[in-house]
Amino acid sequence: MRRIKPLQSACSAGASRGRRRAVLGALALTFLAAPAIASGCAASFDPPARVSTLRVLGITADKPYAAPGDEVTFEMTYFDGYGSEGGSGPRPVEITWLGGCFNPPNDLYFACYEDLGQVLQDIASGALPPEGVASQGIGINKFTLKLPDNLVEERPAPEFGPHYGIAYVFFAVCAGKVRPVLPDGTGRAPDFPLGCFDEAGNRLGSESFVPGYTQIYAFADGRVNQNPVIQGLTLNGKEIPGADDFDKIPTVKACPLTDEERRTPSCDRETDIADCASYTLEALVDPSVAEIDPDATGEDGGKLTETLWVSYFSDAGDISPGIKLVNEPVSGFNPDLGVTFIPPDEQGITTIWAVLRDARGGSHIVTRFIRVE
Repeated sequence: MRRIKPLQSACSAGASRGRRRAVLGALALTFLAAPAIASGCAASFDPPARVSTLRVLGITADKPYAAPGDEVTFEMTYFDGYGSEGGSGPRPVEITWLGGCFNPPNDLYFACYEDLGQVLQDIASGALPPEGVASQGIGINKFTLKLPDNLVEERPAPEFGPHYGIAYVFFAVCAGKVRPVLPDGTGRAPDFPLGCFDEAGNRLGSESFVPGYTQIYAFADGRVNQNPVIQGLTLNGKEIPGADDFDKIPTVKACPLTDEERRTPSCDRETDIADCASYTLEALVDPSVAEIDPDATGEDGGKLTETLWVSYFSDAGDISPGIKLVNEPVSGFNPDLGVTFIPPDEQGITTIWAVLRDARGGSHIVTRFIRVE
């Protein structure tokens, strides 16, 4: 998956590449330190691995590092957990893509907003968005952007670090209708200029709206980055078939505790989460997916491999921990990628996602299904 940035964040995209890499590694380690599924007294909120609202799970670029003039295709994996839990079935989800922002000042994403203003106005007036710059429609989860031929050369080479160009792609995922919104006039970093509204014109919240952006780099030295690959996903050591063999998916036993009981602090229930059957989910990843990071060197001056981590998600039940470190530049590959899955209380089909990312924008996502009885 790409480095997806939620636009509610105030994080700057203008930090050095080394700092970006360190931040990504720190985020991964922060999630690794999260507590496991507790027995007895539990937290009163859904864990990050549970997809209970509209969620963008990842955006994968076919060229994580591109060359000037390349066409790059982005594919979004999203899921509307809010609609599914409401019992009314999936909601129609409108997706808006906006490209065409290249090398903004200081690499700041919000410096793109002014350049995209005219495109937003055109979309609001009902005009067709310009091809290759914007795309909008129900369920449009792919977008292709052509990079300028001079993306790198139009910028002077830096005194230190690699010479690169950057392109931003923005997205808005809405279980309603996307509309432009006015700046707040506070003088702070601008808010994302699109909002999500229902048929009555009411602005929808984060359970129904996911705005964000991703970026693509091109380097003067022509470096590339391959997307890491998940070879499969296992349940208690047995590989889970893909969607083509849906009739062969594994079956697990439901846990009698409801979501509310799991999230409500209580130490005196007759049934404890520890009494439920638990299972081990594990992504199959080959150690060779960790490529050499050209900007990373060890204390001895030798080249180091990139950081990789895998995130697990489900639309029902509990997964803990939600993330595992796959490869660390110094210590190397981690062979234990297993996490604990406790099924939901209701029978049906549970969806599981595993998202493998590297710290340079590469990613791969697999989706599997488990039957709960």
